[in-house]
Amino acid sequence: MTCTQHYATDAFPSEAGKEITTVYADDPATNTTLLHSLLERDGAVIVKNIFSKSLCAQIKEDLKPIFDADKPDPAGFFPSTTKRAHGILAQSPASAKLVVNPLFQSVAEAMLTSRYTYWEGQKQKSVAAKPQIASIVGFRVEPGGKQQPLHRDDSDYHTRNCDMPVMLGCVTALSKTTKENGATVIIPKSHLWGPERCPLDEETISAELEVGDAAMFVGNVYHAGGANVTKYYPP
Repeated sequence: MTCTQHYATDAFPSEAGKEITTVYADDPATNTTLLHSLLERDGAVIVKNIFSKSLCAQIKEDLKPIFDADKPDPAGFFPSTTKRAHGILAQSPASAKLVVNPLFQSVAEAMLTSRYTYWEGQKQKSVAAKPQIASIVGFRVEPGGKQQPLHRDDSDYHTRNCDMPVMLGCVTALSKTTKENGATVIIPKSHLWGPERCPLDEETISAELEVGDAAMFVGNVYHAGGANVTKYYPP
């Protein structure tokens, strides 16, 4: 994709995908190449059992007091029923294992490493910059919670279509997430859309996860925190 393609006059795909592909972390076929191809095609993929249940239980316990103490987002982007936990690495040493997961890191490096060639005097040099952590945030969508507005995380960087993706997200389930209790909603293939294509709520698919599963998605796919229409907290 060239840098002229971010203009509204250019033709972009406008189709919304109908499903999010699911793979298993312990399947030998689940490797960097497979995940890279699925993310390029659909913008998102669910990876089952990428983290242990015991690790998730420890992180959940560590973050509970942070969620309990959170105050509503003054900007209103996060509903008041969505509790947030910032500074997770400082609050939960166990959470570092989410960041250094070899499969996630290898996919991030394959998709986001920036390479650049330039002249320095009469010598041509090539350099590469691997991705770095942008943010690590925990969310607890409480009963009655409303859905976030659909958005692209890459928009934080004022990206054009030719720049994207510049981020790779990985939502890990510390509790079972369902369509009813606030699972992240995603529009597959929306990372291919141009700037004029408006995302619609009815095009979303809920990324339902068991504890230890993760949904990986590129930063330019439309997604949102889902609504929790239940009356109970997830176990």
